[in-house]
Amino acid sequence: MSRFFLVVLIAALLAGCSSASYSPTAFPYEINEERIKEANIRRVIIASANVSGEPTRHHLQQPAARIDRLVKQYLEQNGYQVVDGHHFENAWNQAIRTYGDIYDPTTGRVDGPTWNAVMVETLSALAQRGDVDAVIFTDVIEHEVAHNIGLEHLAQWWGVSRKPHVARQNTQISTDFNWNQPVRAASLVITIYLPDLTGVFASRGGLDTIQSLDGRTGSGRWVRRKNMLESEKELMEGIRLAFHPFIPMQDYPGRR
Repeated sequence: MSRFFLVVLIAALLAGCSSASYSPTAFPYEINEERIKEANIRRVIIASANVSGEPTRHHLQQPAARIDRLVKQYLEQNGYQVVDGHHFENAWNQAIRTYGDIYDPTTGRVDGPTWNAVMVETLSALAQRGDVDAVIFTDVIEHEVAHNIGLEHLAQWWGVSRKPHVARQNTQISTDFNWNQPVRAASLVITIYLPDLTGVFASRGGLDTIQSLDGRTGSGRWVRRKNMLESEKELMEGIRLAFHPFIPMQDYPGRR
């Protein structure tokens, strides 16, 4: 699904909801506080599919599974009952069998009408069960950021600051290395629907960069990290950021 399509989709779902951003880097979350209060959300289910309709990239699938486990723990620690995810997976797979695949791997595109039909069918099936108050989508996405030219060369996005990773010890980087060139990073996208198809929350939290700096060539180049997204501290920071203020985060960036 194109970034434009997803942004338009979320904006349409959350039209009329309150919005806030307290930091230049924190994602401007969207929240429908009135509907959340009315729904009295206590029982939630974590979706096994991405709200974008796109599959998680292969090299992020293992970290994404770990992030889902941490999300489940975070929800339970904050008083939510997490319903077994197989109920969502069964409903989603049945909808796919009925309407066809959402994503075409040959073109890298999501079919909008099919996505809509599958979402309606899946959430309607969960609504009929009556044991789920909300569905939480946890997309782990890959995108570009840049390190700055400061002393620590921090990359800052969606509420986090990350130092550059180095591929090997004693790496020597040229003094004229371009720190502003794009580097790949991962972030968590949280989207929450009620079973009646109302979108009530959408936000993002930065996780970490997934490339490290390899200085073997002298000039330096970015390469994919072998062990990425392993720091539980950094993952939890991204999770807390992505859920705020659905679950209020203590010391939210720029909090007044």
